[in-house]
Amino acid sequence: MRVKLRRRKLLLPLAALAVAASIVSVAFAATGGGGQQEIRIAIMTDCKGAFGFGYELDIGGAQAALYQYAGARPKSKNKPSAGMTGGTIAGRPIKIVGYGCGDDTAATALKETRRLMERLRADIMIGPLSGDEAVAVANYAKSHPTKTFVIGTAGSQDPTLQIAPKNTFRYHGDGAQWNAGIGEIAYKKLGWRNAAIIMDDYSFGWTSAAGIIADFCGVGGKITKRVFPPLNTTDYASYIRQLPRPQQVDGYFWTVGGTGTGASLRAFEQAYGPVQPKKFIGNLFFAFLG
Repeated sequence: MRVKLRRRKLLLPLAALAVAASIVSVAFAATGGGGQQEIRIAIMTDCKGAFGFGYELDIGGAQAALYQYAGARPKSKNKPSAGMTGGTIAGRPIKIVGYGCGDDTAATALKETRRLMERLRADIMIGPLSGDEAVAVANYAKSHPTKTFVIGTAGSQDPTLQIAPKNTFRYHGDGAQWNAGIGEIAYKKLGWRNAAIIMDDYSFGWTSAAGIIADFCGVGGKITKRVFPPLNTTDYASYIRQLPRPQQVDGYFWTVGGTGTGASLRAFEQAYGPVQPKKFIGNLFFAFLG
């Protein structure tokens, strides 16, 4: 199987922005804010690391809500990070004050969040993109209760299930919820009984794999091997060799994402030959990366 990386749009939830902005508008009214006080918005995503390829697409997805619902207009049709002009929400003018440039690490996400929320004085932040980043942002949100945070595409469970600050919202499922039913399909439709799983070694990889494992084992399947390559691995050969050979398992669950999806599958083919489609099930990265 030739692995082709197709970069599809990473859309942030469109309705989320309007809801979050309304919350800020109510807060302004409650504190006696001026009738035309602007709502200051920041967008946090990744420009580097495993998911950096989607920087402009991710921003474009977030800003689609401003275009569709708030009447804002892009300054450039080809470069969303050039910004937008105009637009109002709940009768208040909106302003995008800046864009975060993450690299899928918690440290950079926290640094960029502080810049956007404190130096640029954003009221709302849309983002971040990735799991560990969202954990860091949720912890930051707990100590900044007057700010509003809407999780972007991050699918780790912790931000809204464990940390759960009252000013942080998620309008999509987490990685475990996204994978509901996959394990049962493998067991009942494909006849898998024993499977191996390879997952990125960070919060979203764990969450995504947990949903699959719980589902598969819940109907009687058995995971015989778990392999954890770090995010941003470039050479997957040593991790692929930790997996059982194709004749030793019924199939593989594959939750390696970003730039690692294609690289890890190519490494598998180099070690064990062509990928057999009925022996491989992936998470969302199979859908939009190839």
